[in-house]
Amino acid sequence: MVLLKRWLRVIAIIGLIATILAPTTAQAASKTVSKVPARAAYVMDANSSQVLYQQNADKRYPIASLSKLLTVYLTVKAINEGKLSWDEEVTMPSNLLKLSHSYAYSSLRMKAGEKFTVKQLVAAAMIASSNSAATELGEIVAGNNAKFIALMNQQSEDWGLEAHFISSSGLDNSDLKDFDLVLPDTGKNEQNLVSAKAITKVAQQLLKANPDITKIASQTEASINGTKIFNENSCLPGKSQYKKDSGIDGLKTGYTENAKLCFTATYTVNGQRMVATILGGDTTFSAMNKLIKQLKQKYSLETTPLTAQRIALANGLATTVTATPMASQAGVWYQDKTTNLETKVETKLTPAQLSSGTVNVGDPVAQATVTDTQTGAAQQITYRADQTATLFAERVVFTAKSTTDQLLTALEQPVASLF
Repeated sequence: MVLLKRWLRVIAIIGLIATILAPTTAQAASKTVSKVPARAAYVMDANSSQVLYQQNADKRYPIASLSKLLTVYLTVKAINEGKLSWDEEVTMPSNLLKLSHSYAYSSLRMKAGEKFTVKQLVAAAMIASSNSAATELGEIVAGNNAKFIALMNQQSEDWGLEAHFISSSGLDNSDLKDFDLVLPDTGKNEQNLVSAKAITKVAQQLLKANPDITKIASQTEASINGTKIFNENSCLPGKSQYKKDSGIDGLKTGYTENAKLCFTATYTVNGQRMVATILGGDTTFSAMNKLIKQLKQKYSLETTPLTAQRIALANGLATTVTATPMASQAGVWYQDKTTNLETKVETKLTPAQLSSGTVNVGDPVAQATVTDTQTGAAQQITYRADQTATLFAERVVFTAKSTTDQLLTALEQPVASLF
């Protein structure tokens, strides 16, 4: 009996210890991010570029219609540079009309002579993943399909991305051959090959070029010239894989037999914009929700608010301008320790601004750098001018003063007397 009581006491003590340790064990388990059931994955803070997860992130894979993210970026870039207008109208060439009538490759049937604005084509490419719309955007921007593909590859090279493009839509050459869209000197089965890290960075640049792109990409359905189009992003509200806690509001899906299911998602955590990509999976939507959930459990976010302020335009000059930050906050992600954030705002003027002596509304004039002094992680936010300003209080006008070179005059006089 005494021995039994001792054993019961030992069991009770073990149970008490287990109870005490249970929260710690559960907490440790909750911070584990399991491997994504796909070829590759990458998650980053869209503002700071801080990486929260990567899996085969630098290896190039087929990405299907995620390719349209770069196509739309280059379109937005052309619009921002004044080379193109959202309201510019076009009609579709015969090969793209044929593509739009394809049962296998079309999500928006187009009619001969039908006019589309650039804005409608962007919506068709982002929401319905229209291959005809994406291809036409490329031809509008660059003049023809081949020139636009060259532009895609040049932009990728400029950004230092692991990427190779042969298509503006994401279709493979085996799909494009019937529509006169195969580039010369490319293989019959050649396809776009891009890393998860690279296409995530493309999405980051698209968000910077047009922060409102999520308002387009988050639409579950829309109408183009009276024709309804539908979004295949199953993580949006009302869709089968929607999770409120994930907060996904875009951005692009893709699928081909070679690429399998690909997904670049945008979401926010406490106001901080995030971008995540999963390439080549069969359960990519549910995997994305799980990945976001686990990252939220693993990481904490420390933020500091950014507000409009007066910016001195140059050293030693009294001229200032009110400027507004492009984001209302900056943040740093951490795991096991708190952060110590330090904010520094510095004037950043371009050579063109210094040369012209003026700053226009919307011009970048300063940069806020928020640094975690413990880890060195930093985020930079651009400030843009709220009004036009002149760098100098008074313009200094320099006039050429006529002077006489006495030596030259002395030499000229004897010569002149000879004639």
